[in-house]
Amino acid sequence: MAIASAEWDTLVAALRNVEQTDQACAAAEKLYKEATEEDVPKLLTLLSDDEAFVREAAAWPLSGLGQAPFLKALLVAYQRGLDEGLDNDGFSAALIDLVEVKRQESAAELRLLACDPSAHIRKNASWLMKFCSGE
Repeated sequence: MAIASAEWDTLVAALRNVEQTDQACAAAEKLYKEATEEDVPKLLTLLSDDEAFVREAAAWPLSGLGQAPFLKALLVAYQRGLDEGLDNDGFSAALIDLVEVKRQESAAELRLLACDPSAHIRKNASWLMKFCSGE
């Protein structure tokens, strides 16, 4: 069952309030633990958020839910963080977890992304592909 609308709004507000670190982290953890397949459209929307913390918080449940079909959306949000000068360590870990768990599905998506018009998508897809091999 999807996270209820009022609870979702509360979680997102807490994620955006990064000055309250404990609350923001608790909201990210709750989102990760409680998000379901039904929440995927809302999680995808969060990948476009202005706050990097919100984007990363959305990446983890998408990874945990094994959402390899949305690797392009994840890589766009990932690149935005890089463009903003962030190290993206947590986001990197979420991406790697996804492709290690969903190797075949991820490899298929990443092969498609290797032909993407965006040089950044191609580069990041190539980097991520090495984690699909299981070596």
